[in-house]
Amino acid sequence: MKKFFILALFVLGMCNAPVFGMEHEIVLTELYSIMPLDDPDDDGAGGRPNPNQFRAFISGNLLSIGAYTDMPAYVEVIDDETGEVVADDEFDAETETTINKAGSYIVQIYSGNTIMTGEFEVE
Repeated sequence: MKKFFILALFVLGMCNAPVFGMEHEIVLTELYSIMPLDDPDDDGAGGRPNPNQFRAFISGNLLSIGAYTDMPAYVEVIDDETGEVVADDEFDAETETTINKAGSYIVQIYSGNTIMTGEFEVE
């Protein structure tokens, strides 16, 4: 019974995480690249960034983005419902932007010949 109670508290804490301002990682997937991620001919010395160097987090309405590629990067935030670009920025390594309206959004990060994309919600 004690273990169940602890598990219930843990799950309740997970459900209330956005209320407490906890940061959530946005799952990014590769949308486009000149060379696929699993290409056996890619020796890593080419001009394409490693997709694991891209990170995105949402905390409330603050979007934090990292592209640690040693190249300039560009980000677009698109309203999933209307298709409108609500934020865009060119940056080196890291940037932050505030999303003013609740809803579903798509983030696209461009660097080198790679585009990474992910979906997130602002409440």
